[in-house]
Amino acid sequence: MDKIKIDPTKEKNVFSIIPDMEQEKKKIQGDYSLLHLGISSIVLGVAMNSFLPITPLVYIFYGIGIGSTAFHVTAKKQLKYETLLKHCNLYKGDMLPQLHEKKKTSYGYCLRFSLPPGLSSDDFKNKKKAIEQFLDRRVEIKYAHKNILLEIYEKELQRDYNFEVIETKGILELVIGHSYNGPITVNLLDGEPHMLIAGETGAGKSTVLRAILTILILTKDPNNVKLHLVDLKRGAELGIFRKCEMVNSFSKTPEEAEGRLYKILMEVERRYDLFAQYDCVDIKEYNKKFKTKKLYYQLVVIDEFSELKKEKDSLGIIERLAAMARACGIHLLISTQRPSATVINGDIKANVSVVLGLKTMNDVNSRIVIDHDGLSDLRGKGHGILKHKGKEIEIQSMNLQPYQARDLLKDTYTKKDDKNNFEPKKQKTVAGEVENFDFLKVFKGDKY
Repeated sequence: MDKIKIDPTKEKNVFSIIPDMEQEKKKIQGDYSLLHLGISSIVLGVAMNSFLPITPLVYIFYGIGIGSTAFHVTAKKQLKYETLLKHCNLYKGDMLPQLHEKKKTSYGYCLRFSLPPGLSSDDFKNKKKAIEQFLDRRVEIKYAHKNILLEIYEKELQRDYNFEVIETKGILELVIGHSYNGPITVNLLDGEPHMLIAGETGAGKSTVLRAILTILILTKDPNNVKLHLVDLKRGAELGIFRKCEMVNSFSKTPEEAEGRLYKILMEVERRYDLFAQYDCVDIKEYNKKFKTKKLYYQLVVIDEFSELKKEKDSLGIIERLAAMARACGIHLLISTQRPSATVINGDIKANVSVVLGLKTMNDVNSRIVIDHDGLSDLRGKGHGILKHKGKEIEIQSMNLQPYQARDLLKDTYTKKDDKNNFEPKKQKTVAGEVENFDFLKVFKGDKY
């Protein structure tokens, strides 16, 4: 179509160009574009209003001016997103997703598109990186009510959040950090019972874990929850929690960890025997039936999980706990700064569904942790991506230093400190092997 030109020497009905506006939005160009038409109409209306009494003609020019200008702005925005969709191959035949709404949000804005037949939300999710590169913004993609929502983030997540004690409703609802919309929590009793935290050295794993445990200890009843802490850095990271009333055991070597994990596994089997005996399906039903003999919820926290990879028995116990401990109220929170395929194996990934991925050294490690690239681009120091209930949320942990945690926790400390006592797992004896020789005490000299 040729450019529309208005020849001032010829009479032309200005309304004759209105039906062509929809087609002309794709070619907003020339001196007499819709924008120029709109501005000119408004100026003409003002001029006429200055010299002539108010007439219908003045209102007509105002209407054309405002309508044309608004249409120009809308068409320009639509063109931008049409270019985006075409650039990312997000169309079917000659049909493009239609933009229905652009809504301002606290983090930027949200676009709502309807999808043509044959295009799905997965098509958008597969093109997420291309969309982010085109818009030069971070994007979250959601599907709701047969519409695609593109959440566009125009500002970065705050880099530092001061620590605050945040109350949560769930018995094992953990405060992970902050996102764009406020504090982010994970309830381990709400369908996803175990959690993994993984990231390279300097990613902020210790700070995240310190904040999670401090809030848990300060806000939950030690008569409902007990902690088993395994710190394989010889107690350097989790030692500040050792004296807390809520902490039931503290292990700092692989040998101590194996003994404690074996005891926890025995407790799992004991609880299932109780459930079978009293016809209960899980800890919730059991505690409801026996209110004066309730079972504790227990959280097993293992810092630097990779140190156990040589301990095949310990890894086997952890895999069993991850697979079967959910219904009996025993949950895992494990962390590592060496996220490799040998550490985070298939059995662990299958049963530990809540994952906080912090900065990784490369994309290979990122794919091991969250199944795709991206963690290597994070800035570190508690900046992460939380995978939870099928969604991914960008988070920043709260900054809590060890001396601050000690000061907050001092009122929860107990005087008694024997929490590292353990009994090593009994090894199976070989048939015919004698375990002790106490029976020889019956002999006297050479006589029986």
